[in-house]
Amino acid sequence: MISYRKLVEKPPVFKSITGLHIDEFERLFQKLAPAWAEQEQKRLDRPGRKRAIGGGRKYTLKLRDRLVMVMCWLRLYLNTEAMGFFFGVDKSTVSRNCRSLLKVLRMLGEETLGWPEPPKRGEGKSVKEALREYPDLLAIIDTTEQRIQRPGNDDDQRGHYSGKKKAHTRKTAIVVNERGRIRDVSRSTPGSKHDLKHVVESRVIDEIPEDVTAIGDAGFDGLQNYYPERNIGTPHKARRNHPLTPDQKLANREFSSERIIVENTLSHMKHFKVLAHRFRHAIELYDDAFRAVVGIINDRIDLRLSLTTTA
Repeated sequence: MISYRKLVEKPPVFKSITGLHIDEFERLFQKLAPAWAEQEQKRLDRPGRKRAIGGGRKYTLKLRDRLVMVMCWLRLYLNTEAMGFFFGVDKSTVSRNCRSLLKVLRMLGEETLGWPEPPKRGEGKSVKEALREYPDLLAIIDTTEQRIQRPGNDDDQRGHYSGKKKAHTRKTAIVVNERGRIRDVSRSTPGSKHDLKHVVESRVIDEIPEDVTAIGDAGFDGLQNYYPERNIGTPHKARRNHPLTPDQKLANREFSSERIIVENTLSHMKHFKVLAHRFRHAIELYDDAFRAVVGIINDRIDLRLSLTTTA
């Protein structure tokens, strides 16, 4: 049976199963424990509850083991029968525990989002000091699509069918800075919606500070027309009877070297198989899982950047 106590003795196995190093897991647990306690207090003290606090069924697994279980689900995306076998509980217990912890992980992930306040001018700070306080010079936008189970409802089925992927998908926009740190994530929408329309309707551009330049791939051609007052860049596109010039091709190559940052961040996120394999669960859980992984990746990037700054 898998447990925290057994896994912690084998760090490589711990990383393979949870997607986290032991120190990353402990940092996550220290943030999760008080948030979980607060949520439990609200649940137990909710209006209309008939049992007194302390009554009712107790959790089979300790909180650390339950966190290991939900991280295993995010990392390997096993079905509940397999998870129940590995952790020595019923599959309904797996489902109930993962759903409740996932909501807390989503909340922690959302707390890592947002743009820092721009530095105040006229305080006699050097350019290097200002950049250290406010490193965000670029907002790189991209969308990602993930396959889902074919919806049973005809309207949902048509809405989720992506002509680009030739499959039923869920689409999410992500915005990172030039260091790959995730600053914003849209709510997911059915995959039939065009990337440009998805980004415009999600209003992630509105959250980007005015002094920060936003860039996207060729799928966002025309985005600047929706935000004429903003500095938005997209690659040059060849038009009928108007092929790209050598200078435009060179500019596009340089543009791609900047855009690869967001692709790298998405690649790190998809190491968690819940965001890489076909999503088998209810659509209502999709944003919970996506934002939970966002928090994990942002914590990892923040640690890396802090070590780089102090080195």
